[in-house]
Amino acid sequence: MSTNNEMQIRRTASNSRSTISSKSSSSSSSSSLPKENKIRNTEPILYSEVAVRFNENSLEQCRTSVSVLSGCVAGIIGLTSYKGFIFYAFSMFFLSFLIYFYIRNEHRKFFTSLNHIFINGFFNGLLTYVLFWTFLYGMVHVY
Repeated sequence: MSTNNEMQIRRTASNSRSTISSKSSSSSSSSSLPKENKIRNTEPILYSEVAVRFNENSLEQCRTSVSVLSGCVAGIIGLTSYKGFIFYAFSMFFLSFLIYFYIRNEHRKFFTSLNHIFINGFFNGLLTYVLFWTFLYGMVHVY
């Protein structure tokens, strides 16, 4: 298995002997179920490269759309200087918070880490934001 950035193994078993011994001594009793669940939580998590790319692409499209929308709003209401950049930071943080709130604690099902939601791609939409911000500011307030 390759160890590139798209497909990663996140968590590994803390003690391989306990995993092996529990697999050999597994029974159908109800008392062993919590033990097996604990072991399952420590087993490696494999990510599908296609699914991770699709989720990152969807997140990037959301960020681009919010960049366009917030750039239009900032231009129309006439934000200038650092206030416009603070508005961009607020809108990106708000989007990240909404996505995290929507998926809650299941972020490991969709992304390899929380950095993909909050940090990665934060500055990718900045140029799009500035383009729409200046265009609409010029159209509304200058001409």
